[in-house]
Amino acid sequence: MKIFSFGNLSERTNKEQILAKVREAVMAKDENFFKDVNMQVDTWTPFKEEDGADFTFVERFKDNGGIFVYFESKEDFLEAMKQFIVENQWKPLCSTSKKMDNIFKDSGIELCHDYTTKRKKTVSITDCECLIAQTGSVAVTDRCAGSRKAYSNADTLLVYASPSQIVASMKDAIHLLKKKYGSSKPTETVIISGPSKSTEIDNQLVIGAQGIKQIALFLVEEE
Repeated sequence: MKIFSFGNLSERTNKEQILAKVREAVMAKDENFFKDVNMQVDTWTPFKEEDGADFTFVERFKDNGGIFVYFESKEDFLEAMKQFIVENQWKPLCSTSKKMDNIFKDSGIELCHDYTTKRKKTVSITDCECLIAQTGSVAVTDRCAGSRKAYSNADTLLVYASPSQIVASMKDAIHLLKKKYGSSKPTETVIISGPSKSTEIDNQLVIGAQGIKQIALFLVEEE
């Protein structure tokens, strides 16, 4: 005769009680746990008006681990890029952004449009929708980048923007996107706040383990 053991009865009873409480919580009705939350209140870190959105964005972007470079003109940007590409070994430099194609046209800098995942290092350059001062973040969509691969497959992400694209808050960024695209909104909008960070490996902070290892922003004055 085979004897089957079902374990300790008290342990089984405790588990059943816990599961019962979980089921009760899931099945509970008419309980609004977030009834006191005011959706109209801005919970993002404020900044001093005298500092301005421009200064605040730069400081918080750098605090997030981003690299910031300012240029007075597109010509200065293109000349610097020739040097950056050589010094940092940014070859091939990938992009699917139409704006980037136009900017680099006739510059002597060749852009690669093939985002293969077999490369040891993928360097991508794209434009963005806006820069958010309160969080020091960059808002990018698949519409302006040309492809999700432009920011999802990049080890090093280079972002081209102008001072006029800086907005004060996340709320302003959302309003800008709604006004720009209306009902034909992008299929994906990503808010990037510095390089990717993870603590999943032995609870140690690792930069770039599961995404962008480095992000640099080129803020270029445009006429």
